[in-house]
Amino acid sequence: MFEVLKLYFMTLVNPWNKNQDERKISYFEVLGISWALHFIYTFYSVFAIYLGVQAYDYFSTSKDFTHLMLNSFSFSFQKISLFVQLGTVILYPLAFHFSYKFWIYLLNFYTQIFNSNEEQKDNVTDIVNSMYSSNLFLVLPIAGALLSFFAQVFILFRGVSKKLNFTKTQAFLVLLTPLFLVFIIAILIVSYLVFLVSLF
Repeated sequence: MFEVLKLYFMTLVNPWNKNQDERKISYFEVLGISWALHFIYTFYSVFAIYLGVQAYDYFSTSKDFTHLMLNSFSFSFQKISLFVQLGTVILYPLAFHFSYKFWIYLLNFYTQIFNSNEEQKDNVTDIVNSMYSSNLFLVLPIAGALLSFFAQVFILFRGVSKKLNFTKTQAFLVLLTPLFLVFIIAILIVSYLVFLVSLF
């Protein structure tokens, strides 16, 4: 177990300069450790919600701070946030699998277009594994998710540039592809809804 954690850490610290003979982290190892890190971050989030509720109860019952409290305060947002956090961590393996395969197929697609060297395709898995190893930042209680997101973007951008020999323009195109797909799907959904409304 310690060896896998060390390999996960080294995948984040040294994502591009690897020897071919070195053992590489597997899909299930990345999934397992990333899921455990999301459990840790969910614990932080739930604990923060608990502290918020306790702080509200304290201030609302204290005569010195009662005037700072809202007269009508609902805990609906906290309940929704709690269910979202728990649902996210429970469904994480499914989301991880979909996201992992998406990036594998997407990078292979762009490799076929921009790079005819078949050997470069072997680096796609290394890039994706390195990208998800940024979940290690989730051990940080406050800014962990934000740091993890920016680290994923940076590792993906630098990975396709260094290991797949993409230009900066091509690397930016890879990064913008998910946003473009979301934009297209949003347009299709809105168009379909407008069509349904026009029928009435």
